[in-house]
Amino acid sequence: MRMLRLFAFAFVVAAGSSSALADKAAAINAYGAYNQPDARDWAVAHAFDTAPAGSLDQVVKQLIVAIDRISHHRPPKLPPTIHRVSHAELETYVCETNCAIKAWYKPGEGIFLDNTLQPETNVFDRSILLHEMVHYFQDMSGYYRDANPCDRWLQRELDAYEVQNRYLGAIGNPRRVAYVGNNCHAAGMMNDGILRRQVFSGATRDTDTDD
Repeated sequence: MRMLRLFAFAFVVAAGSSSALADKAAAINAYGAYNQPDARDWAVAHAFDTAPAGSLDQVVKQLIVAIDRISHHRPPKLPPTIHRVSHAELETYVCETNCAIKAWYKPGEGIFLDNTLQPETNVFDRSILLHEMVHYFQDMSGYYRDANPCDRWLQRELDAYEVQNRYLGAIGNPRRVAYVGNNCHAAGMMNDGILRRQVFSGATRDTDTDD
């Protein structure tokens, strides 16, 4: 993949009021997995925790609330299916050669994570999962569906990187991610004009200390 300029985002996320938290908890009711009040309350209270999580399912619950709070996206009816696969499998699925792919969202099948990622214990890895979950939210809500394929690709990616950087800022992590690439044609187009892949390559930069 050819590289263009890197650009990064820095955000400050304001804390929500108790009434706002209650609204977010209500939004999670759409998920059958969160029908128990205790589970909803826990997810809302711990959405931006950086402590190790007990399971990947717990991380997903946290990130659903986090995305809801720091983006314009609202939770779809079901959480995404997540597959943990080897890096070699990801390369085969997406790149067809050696590449730096870390995660991939495939519409209709779910999120594929490099099995070296540990979102349960590593907060930056957790942000990578959040990035792919944003793509899932986009897909379920139909955001950008009316844009032409090239614009849709770019808009979806910039949106996911922006939300990921907001999340990193909200949890106090100094790392930031950046879109790397040129345009959607270079990212891989199918004959019918539909982009093949929406992936996270892992490109990062440190936040400037004087920003």
